[in-house]
This record gives sequence, C-alpha cells and structure tokens, in this order.
Amino acid sequence: MNILNDTVCKWYRVGDLFTLQSGKVNSKDDQLEEGDDCIYLGAKKQSNSVISRCYRNPDLIQQGNCILFICDGQGSVGYTNYINREFIATINITAGYNKNLNPYIGLFLVTILDLERPKYSYGRKWKKHLADTKILLPADEKSGEPDWVYMENFMKSIEQKSKSKIIDLCQLNKEK
Repeated sequence: MNILNDTVCKWYRVGDLFTLQSGKVNSKDDQLEEGDDCIYLGAKKQSNSVISRCYRNPDLIQQGNCILFICDGQGSVGYTNYINREFIATINITAGYNKNLNPYIGLFLVTILDLERPKYSYGRKWKKHLADTKILLPADEKSGEPDWVYMENFMKSIEQKSKSKIIDLCQLNKEK
C-alpha cells in the first residue's frame, strides 16, 4: 500500500512537528551509576537505542512517548526510534515530542524519518539540520495539518494483516 496514492500528502519541517530536547549525558562514566531503574539511550539503532540500564537520576530523566533522533555517532546518524517510557540519554540524541504521538504514529513516523538517513552520513551531523529537515506526511485536506488519524489507522491495518498472516501460518502448521 503506497500512502502517496491513497491520500493527500504535504511537506512538514521536523522543527514544526516536534518540540526538540537534547539528551543530557555527556559521558556515561561521569554521571550515571549502574542499576536497574531506568534505560540509558545513545547513538545506537539496534535495541531501540538502549545502551544499558542505570539508576534513575531525576536531573537527567527525559519523558517517553517521543521520537529519538540519533544526531551523532558512528554508523547510526540519521536513524530514529520511538521510545514509549522515560529514559536518560546521551547528548548524541535529540528527543522529539508531539502531543499526537502514540506507538502507532511513532512507528509510522520512524519509518518515514529513517528515509532521511542517507543525507547524514560521511561526517555530516543531523543535529545542525534536524529542525529544518522536511518529511512528506499524509495531510488533513481541510486544516493542512498532518493527518494523525490516517497514520494511526494505517499502522493498525499493517498490524492486523501481520496478525492474520501469523494465524494462517499457525493453521497450516496444525494441519501438517
């Protein structure tokens, strides 16, 4: 399913879509104690950017339900992740907050935002260009705002199709 064929789309600046907040930890060794209270995130696409677990430090905590933009780091610059719980993060990432975010919309946006990755390799840092990065999203024809309902429903339909395929596979294996 190609969203460009199914709905009206419009270009949006990341800086207009999100309130951006940089990570707060410059060096893990300086500010964090190992523990099991909180996740520590950094410039890593795998494992949803989780580097380790640590004690919860209220001065360093950032709220979840955000898009994590990996702005610096070897091999992961330009990638994004959706984070649904509070965390502590390195200065190599920026968290993007929008009141419309939920897990479905977050995954939709991560897919679109990761298409920007090729622009931020070979030493080009995303942090300098993040707010001005433009992405193409479904738009509400009347308001001109992003069509958050469409994005959520689109991801729910993909989830439902995946569940149906898994059920079909299980049925086939039962019949053997």
